[in-house]
Amino acid sequence: MTMLSSMQSSATRPFALRAAVRLAHLRRFINRFFAGVIARHEAHAVRAALYQLNDRDLKDIGICRGQIESSLEDMAQTRARLQQPGWQ
Repeated sequence: MTMLSSMQSSATRPFALRAAVRLAHLRRFINRFFAGVIARHEAHAVRAALYQLNDRDLKDIGICRGQIESSLEDMAQTRARLQQPGWQ
């Protein structure tokens, strides 16, 4: 009886481990998906706010109206670089 129970527990461990790994991958995928959705909404809100500013306010920030899109792309690249693992 003990041999049968030890065989069952050793047979279920790899399955449980695989299931845990798959759940971790699924969780990471869902987290990245929603992080992307949030980042897109934030970028849209910033873009809308910048386009509503007048030229003087934009000049105070240090950008021209024609530089709004490139400034947003630079900000997104900087954020992505800072969020990479190991960045300190």
